[in-house]
Amino acid sequence: MFVTNHVLSGVLIGWPMERRPVAAFLAGVGSHLLLDAMPHWGCDLAGVHGPERFLRVAKRDGLLGLTTMAVATFAVDRRARTATVAAMAGAVLLDLDKPFGHFFGVNPFPEVVNRLHRRAQNESPRGMPNEIAYGIAFATAGAIATAIARRRLRSRRVAGDLPA
Repeated sequence: MFVTNHVLSGVLIGWPMERRPVAAFLAGVGSHLLLDAMPHWGCDLAGVHGPERFLRVAKRDGLLGLTTMAVATFAVDRRARTATVAAMAGAVLLDLDKPFGHFFGVNPFPEVVNRLHRRAQNESPRGMPNEIAYGIAFATAGAIATAIARRRLRSRRVAGDLPA
């Protein structure tokens, strides 16, 4: 699953858990495994130019994921910000093995975690349409959820239930 999709799922997890950032982080980690179990794109690393293709896609996805994290951090209400950042961090945590392996030549996780992460994968070189559909669905749901949360907060401020 693209890291950007994991980030977007973290946004959906964070705002309803605004008062529970540790739980949001753990839910983010759990969501990572659930999303990886869904059919998604995976590069055929054994194929011709497989590693180069993977790296090309991973660079773009990584930059988009970081940008999405930054935008989401400032788009959500301040009260939900900590939980949202925690959920996004939890949602991408298990994929840190890839940049750590590429840049430092190490995997930061014990083998039991790596085994669990590998077992969850449901990748296919033909899974790109799913990745795109998941991204559109998560981005749309996140934008709608953020807009609704902001509207409710504004209404509560206007009604005098919250300080301005």
